[in-house]
Order: sequence, then C-alpha cells, then structure tokens
Amino acid sequence: MKPTIFDTHHYNYPQNFIEMKPKLTRLEKAIEKLEANLMTADTDLLQQRLAHDLGLKIDYASELNAHQLLAATTIEGKVLVIAGAGSGKTKTLTYRTSYLIENGVSPKEILLLTFTRKAANEIKGRAKTLLASSLASDGESQKDSQALNAITSCTFHSFCTLLLRQYSGLLGINPRFTILDTGDSEDAIDLINKEKKYATNITSQAFPRKKTLQKIFSTSRNRRIRIRELIENGYPDIATHTPAIEQLAIDFHEYKRANHLYDFDDIIGQVVRHLKTNDKFRELLQTHYRYVMVDEYQDTNIPQKELIDLICTPESVSLMVVGDDNQSIYAFRGANYENILLFGETYPDAKLIKLEQNYRSTPAVLNYINALSDEITLGYQKQLYSGSQVEGMKPVFCRLSNETKEAKYIADKVIALKSEYDYQDFAVLCRTSFQSNYIQLEFMERQIPFIVVGGIKFIERRHIKDVLAFVKILYNPNDTISWHRILTLFKGVGSVTATRLTQAITADNNSFEPLLTAKFAKKSDQLMPLYKMLSQANQADSVEKIIALILEFYIPVLKINEDNWRERSEDFRVLTNLANEHDSLDSFLENLALDPPNDSVATAGKFEQGDADTDKLTISTIHSAKGLEWPVVFVNALVDGITPHYRSLSDFAELEEERKLFYVACSRAKNRLFLTAPDYFSSYSGYFDKASRFIAELSIDKVEVETVKKSIKESDEPVWW
Repeated sequence: MKPTIFDTHHYNYPQNFIEMKPKLTRLEKAIEKLEANLMTADTDLLQQRLAHDLGLKIDYASELNAHQLLAATTIEGKVLVIAGAGSGKTKTLTYRTSYLIENGVSPKEILLLTFTRKAANEIKGRAKTLLASSLASDGESQKDSQALNAITSCTFHSFCTLLLRQYSGLLGINPRFTILDTGDSEDAIDLINKEKKYATNITSQAFPRKKTLQKIFSTSRNRRIRIRELIENGYPDIATHTPAIEQLAIDFHEYKRANHLYDFDDIIGQVVRHLKTNDKFRELLQTHYRYVMVDEYQDTNIPQKELIDLICTPESVSLMVVGDDNQSIYAFRGANYENILLFGETYPDAKLIKLEQNYRSTPAVLNYINALSDEITLGYQKQLYSGSQVEGMKPVFCRLSNETKEAKYIADKVIALKSEYDYQDFAVLCRTSFQSNYIQLEFMERQIPFIVVGGIKFIERRHIKDVLAFVKILYNPNDTISWHRILTLFKGVGSVTATRLTQAITADNNSFEPLLTAKFAKKSDQLMPLYKMLSQANQADSVEKIIALILEFYIPVLKINEDNWRERSEDFRVLTNLANEHDSLDSFLENLALDPPNDSVATAGKFEQGDADTDKLTISTIHSAKGLEWPVVFVNALVDGITPHYRSLSDFAELEEERKLFYVACSRAKNRLFLTAPDYFSSYSGYFDKASRFIAELSIDKVEVETVKKSIKESDEPVWW
C-alpha cells in the first residue's frame, strides 16, 4: 500500500457508487471499445501520407509532434481526440483546418464549433495566417483569403442563431427575435408569476424565487429530466409547488413564442427540434457541412450532442471531436460527461487519437498531475509527459493554522519569488470566490497588485441592462420584458402601470403612441421625452447614433436613480465602442448576448490572459481559470468540505467532478505549484477540519510537505494554557 500524506480511512465515500454500477459498466465498455480503436502515430506511415498529398505548402511534419500530425491529417470518418492538459489542441485544430483546405476541401464545407468566440476566431485566424504564404504564391491571395472567411467557426449558440435567422422561412419562424440572457429570463418568469399568481396558500413553504425557477427550467431541458423528477431529487423543499411550477414552465414557453423571444436554451433546442422534424432542413445541413470539428467536447450537454449527431450521422460527414474527460467540470451548467465517454457507442466505427505530450508543465508538476488523473475512477487511459530535460520542483503542500496564516503564507511566497517572476506570472485559484477574501486583504496590506476574475458580468450590470432594454424594443417592439424594465425606471410608473402600458403598446401594433395618451402621460413627465427619443432612434442610420440618442436620454434618469452614476457612466464608453463595431441592431444585440464582455472598463473589458495593462497577480475561481496557465499557481482552501465541496460528498458523480476540478486547477501550473489548507474552515455550511481527500489520497513522494513554524503572538493562546 502506498504511503500517503494523511490516513485516507478517515474519509467517507459516496454509497451511491453501487446504485450507479450499471451505468458505470456501460461507460467502461464504451471506453474499452474505443480504446481498441486507438490509432498509433507511425512516423513512416505519416510521412508516406504527406508524400501523397502533392502541393502542400505547409511543413506539417516539422510543425507538429507525431500524434498532433496524426490528428491533423486524419480527415475522414468519426474521430475522438483526447487532448490532455497543455497538449496543443488549439494548434492541432488549426493545422487540421489548414490541411483540409490544402487538400481541396472548400472552406464553406468546414464547421468548427467551440464554447468561446475567442477560441473560434483564434483557430480560424491562425489557419488563415498559416495559409497566407501559399495563397500569395498562387497570385490570387486576396480572393482566396476572402474565401477562407466562408469557414463557419463559431460557438454553438452563434451557429444556431445563424441557422434560425438564415433559414427562418424554411422553419416558419420570425427572424427578428430577441435573445434573452439569464437575467432577462428570470425577469420574464417573475412577470408571468406575478400576473398568474401561482403561489398558493396550501403550504407555508414560499414559492421559489425567479433564479431558482430559471435554473430548474434550464436544467430540465439541458439534462432531459422532467421538472417533477428534478424537484423531487434536487429541490424537495418546494415539492408542494410542483404542479404550479410545471404550469409556469409551459406559460413561460408560450410567452416567449408569442413575443418572439428566445433564451439560450431555446436557441439550440429549436434548431434540434427542426432538425428532427424537418427533413429538408436536416439534409441541407448534412450536405453543406462535410467536415465538422468540435472543441471541448467534454463540456457538451445533451441538446448540443443531439445537434452534432443530427448533422454528422451520414457516413459522408467527417467528424472530429476534441476534448479531455479529465476536465469535464460544468455539470452545474448542464454539461454531460457521458457524451465523451460514450462516443464509441454513438459512432461504432469511430477511431481514437491521444495527445499526451504536455508543453506547459515541468516533469515534476506533471508527475503530480498524472497521479491525480490516476485517482479519477472512469476515463480514457492517459499519461502526460514532457519533452523538457529539466525536472523542476515538486508541488508544495503546506497546512496553516487558519485562513489568515494561509493568506500570509501565500503572500510571503509571492514576495520571495518576485525576483524570478512578474506579478502577472502568479495566480491564486479558489474553489469558490469567497475563499479569496483573506488573501485579498493580505495582498492589499502587503501592496501586492492583483485582479479578481469574476464578479458581476458587464452585461448583467443594472445600467447596462437598462440601456440595452431601449435597444431591444427598437429591434423587437414585442419585447415586453424590456418595455417593463424601461417604464419602471420612471418615478410614478409602478409594475401595474408598466404592465398596462406595455399591453396597450402591443395591442396597438407595437406603436409608441400609447406613451402619449392622457391616462398614462399623467403618471410621469418622462413618457413624452421617451416617445421623442424612440422616434428619433428609429430613424437613425447607425448603431452608434442609436446608442448616443439613448444615452442622452438615459443618463439624466440614471442621475436621479443612482448616487454613483458617474462611476456607472464609465461603462458606457465600452458600450459605445462595441456599437461602433456593428452595422445593425441584430448583430450588436446578438454579439452582446452570446459573447459579452465580463469585467469592468478598468480591466479593458473582457478578461483575457495577457490583456492587463499593468503587472498584476490573478485571483480566480478554478472554473474561470480553465484553459489558462501561469508559471506559479497557488490552490488554496484544500479542506474536505470546501475542496471537494460539502454538497458533493454524498454523490459519486459530483465527487468525481470535484476531483476533476482539482485536476484542472493543478494543471494550470507551468513551473511551481503550491497547495495550501487551513487547519479548519468554519461557515454557515459547517465546520470542516480535515485536509482535502484529494491531497490525502496521493503518494507522499509526489509532493513536498512544508511545515511552518508557529510563533506565539499576543493574540494566540500558548499551548500550555
């Protein structure tokens, strides 16, 4: 038995492992089947393959390692690429895109689906750059470069939005629909709830809040679980309201359709529904997209998998999905880890390729990461390795007496290493955002500059949502949620008046004239100026002018409603700059909804690694850090009940995801990895005093255990008391 840091007998493990055995057996068989179809990187055969491809301008063999080359040049059939952390999956997808085009594939036949617009644009942009030299040598570089724009490279939601608008006639839908973000959906649910009065007196249990209802509806759709079952297993305290909640879900759906509104789940769900029922639509896409690639496949949910399968079912459609089952950490968003594990069951003739050479971490850090991977119960076999000859330093684990001492330890290490690194080379990764509070205080006291990734997203800020509500009603006058938001900004206009005025506007064929009627005009002196502004904005010939007119009207309202209006107004510069990038309202709204900036103007809009103007350390949740890397990484609060989270301790699948989350955190480190834990953690959730089982389970030779000598201060009780 391997020696471990702590005795693992002290930890309780989920009992539902036994209940899940049939499912696990099915997953194991699917994995074994696909492992049997593992493709090996035979260098000689790959060279022969390239030799047959006459006219290649890019030297793929010198740019890619053997397994990357195998993936890039395997262009037919169904293929799963397991890409370990730091193995260069983006580079591989980029070169595969270039290889397809150099082999005569039309750019318009290529579909690349990702989870971020940044990734989609990066792969497409890099492919264009790679091909630039060969295009120039043909003498028609500009024409051919423009042809490369025909590659469809976008997020799932952007792709489905494109389809719904482009094929609206075939699908029988109105193309001028508005996209609801999560907050908009919550507001719509709240409006319907207040109008229908679902809350009953049959129970003392309060009717669930709009956030809870929205989450229930979204989870039900993405995980294909009926609301009744979801409430029974996940929300038993509100079970008496189940019939009312089920009816509210139906009414919410009908409300959206009546007002040409689509939430994020509708966008993909509607495309999937039409692909299932509309043969012409399905055949059109299957014919159009011959080469499909999917990034981060482990993060797909059931509707996204259905979308892929409905397009890629024919043998003539080539499908390559890339992902890492060890990094499946988004179940709370509806992601289904089974998708990547059952790929071989979905496509019986599928092949498997593994990218295991890591270009990020030192061998010492990789040894620890591989040990973490071995503890994951179910998944594809993988062993990451580094080409570096420098072993590097083992990860360090240190347990401190409390959170204050933990924060001090981290600050001490940062200062000690500052001579070797810039502040931007450091990151502190937390399971949840509140676990960084003591660290932030310590950094401020020690004058260590830092940024915190997270907080309220740009598009979710109240003043930004207000301005966008004006834009939305100009684009879609049926958007009753936006009307309600705008009208309740004005003193004298309450929820009831706003509802009646909104009904009057929609009843009058979406005319603005009801704003001028006497019975409503007397409620607020802002309705006449609102009418004039909307009329002018309707005549404006650019998005920039529309935003300018709205801000001219809105800022005086903001001054009345918010005492920090000057600070809030700073965000309008970002909004104006974004407006300048679009020539239509639908493009502007769609981009903001599907790929919004998510940090303050002080950090230059959307957080992207390397974008900060100043040298600052990063404090981030682990989820927000996925896909990023830093030379020095600290993972704090490694107490059982925090990491893993206490809610996961009784459920096998949830505990496995927590294990993967820790794997993701550790695999962000390039050179140094520090793991810390206070002796205890106390909160309203409970008292936790065991070090994380993820630390305890590993062999002691994988990590250096550091002890900190405890000094007696006036605030400490001597041990002999």
